[in-house]
Amino acid sequence: GGNMNYKCVIEYDGTDFCGWQYQPRERTVQGEFEKAVGKMVKKKVNVTAAGRTDSGVHAAGQVVNFKVDKDWSTDIVLKGLNANLPTDILIKSCRVVSDTFNARFDAKSREYRYRIYNGRSPLKSRNLWCSNLDIDHAMLSRLASKLTGEQHFLSFCVKKSQKESNLCHVTKSCWTKRGNEHTFRIVANRFLHGMVRSLVGTMIKVANGQLTEHDFRELFENPKRSATIMTAPPQGLCLMKVDY
Repeated sequence: GGNMNYKCVIEYDGTDFCGWQYQPRERTVQGEFEKAVGKMVKKKVNVTAAGRTDSGVHAAGQVVNFKVDKDWSTDIVLKGLNANLPTDILIKSCRVVSDTFNARFDAKSREYRYRIYNGRSPLKSRNLWCSNLDIDHAMLSRLASKLTGEQHFLSFCVKKSQKESNLCHVTKSCWTKRGNEHTFRIVANRFLHGMVRSLVGTMIKVANGQLTEHDFRELFENPKRSATIMTAPPQGLCLMKVDY
């Protein structure tokens, strides 16, 4: 068998996971995935993901890669892994990539979606933020349009994981509304830890009259993590797509 590098697009419901990243004694997506690969190759294999989603966050198009010293067809990998994975993780596609491909470092952009439902719904509560907030949709749209381009997102990054660079280049940012659902879509070259949820929560505070538009602009002009930031709950967030 040759040394093969497989790239898979995966979907998961993050509700019952403590996020992507492996943690001993916790149920994680990486942990379950590595267990499934391990069962097939009979040894420990490291799996790399494009984005380390937080506890409770979902993915429709997470991308992972892993190397094994087998030359299995992609069909065998796809069927074998899906048979070994729990029902809240699914491999949607699999292909062989060059030996140097890395799901995390080769990603050019990522797209996230955040969904809010105005009202209560037991069925929607796993995948949307159900809230009774009074939301000014026109305001949300206006705020979203201010996010594009290259900006400092330091204010919207979880304190403990602030990076040397907090610059992100946002290429798409918009809110749409259908019935009682508000959906935010954002595409950027990179995201800081907690950034999308912090942006959503803070935009909602403005659209709900708890903060002014000026307060929101200040967070970019004088970037710092402050008490005005509200972090939206994880269940409304989904990693939709990763481009290479």
